[in-house]
Amino acid sequence: MVSLVRRYYLYRATLSSGFYIPVSVVYMESRGLGLAAIGLAQGAFLFSMVASELPTGYLGDRLGRRAALALGNAVVVAVMLGFTVADSPLDFVAVYAFWAVGWTFRTGTVDAWLYELLARRDADDEYARISGRSDSTVLVVSAVAALSAGLLYTVDPAAPFVANAALASLGVPLLFTLPETSGSEVDAGADGERRAADQLGVREALGVLRAQLSRPAIRWVVVYAALFNLAFSVTRVFEQPAMRAVGVPVAGLGVLYAGFKLVSAAAAGVAGPLEDRLGTHGVLLLMVPVVAVAYASFAVVPLLLLPALFVRRGLQRISRPVRNGYVNDHISGVGRATVLSGVSMALTLVSGTANVVGGRVAATVGPVQFLAATGVAVAVLAGLLWVATDPVRAPSGDTVPA
Repeated sequence: MVSLVRRYYLYRATLSSGFYIPVSVVYMESRGLGLAAIGLAQGAFLFSMVASELPTGYLGDRLGRRAALALGNAVVVAVMLGFTVADSPLDFVAVYAFWAVGWTFRTGTVDAWLYELLARRDADDEYARISGRSDSTVLVVSAVAALSAGLLYTVDPAAPFVANAALASLGVPLLFTLPETSGSEVDAGADGERRAADQLGVREALGVLRAQLSRPAIRWVVVYAALFNLAFSVTRVFEQPAMRAVGVPVAGLGVLYAGFKLVSAAAAGVAGPLEDRLGTHGVLLLMVPVVAVAYASFAVVPLLLLPALFVRRGLQRISRPVRNGYVNDHISGVGRATVLSGVSMALTLVSGTANVVGGRVAATVGPVQFLAATGVAVAVLAGLLWVATDPVRAPSGDTVPA
């Protein structure tokens, strides 16, 4: 078990985008793209994710986790090389849309693989801890890569993308040292027959997804998470222009991103212990006041944008495994990757719309003011939703006491 988990951590390390992220927006701006075009390209990525989430989640159930994940890594290699030749808004839209396909081979599937592996060994209660630590592994690797991103960019703007392509390619052979899980988990269907997870048909998959998302225990958590996903997504897209607006030089972006990754890694590593202490209810509720204060602060003092960006990353890394663990606990084994991909699809649809609209708004009012207003509005809406519905429910469907 220890050896498997370590190899899983190594595989997750190959998913790092640390070479690319610190210079992504700067690179697109150098190719002549404005904030509206950058928002459109990022929106294309997210809308493509919506279109491909269900098919790739289905493939994760049907064809096997390793094959789906290997395809995802192969697509990332091609995309990183595609960035080096993209030279117009349309080129970047196409590259980002294709990248989304590779990305969705991992969302849902990678979580389902880990959860099923642990469940077979009666260790599913370790999901949040191991998922959080695997996130920490990715973030530490990304921090190291980010430190070199600025230097690589000054040598050759294409170099960070080539480096990320090489890293992603290492994940393919590593994947096949890990066990397959799809096809061995069996559950009873609605007709009482026993069936393997990978025997779920497309129509059945849609039925399972619709049924799960209609349940209050799942539906309101998805809506709640979608609000914060909106704020986190637009922050990620427009944070580089915002940082430059408050005086951060391009050469300093790599160092800042290295710091972001290290802080995020520490936050992801405490996701399990924090959930043990506060519970799912407490962890998710805490996001409302923290986001409200962090985003309101730089509306008053623009330089407080920088600590707010650290807070954003910490919250995202803590909440993701807690949220996915909650969803896993509320669904059966049949179609697990499909349901998780469906949840991701709902979150992504909201974020994609926000990025496309947000690009135009940010270009008009400025990225700092736009991000501050978005974060505060999200916190207010999420607080009202919590009061109205109490999104986190016990497995039986009852509301969990605060």
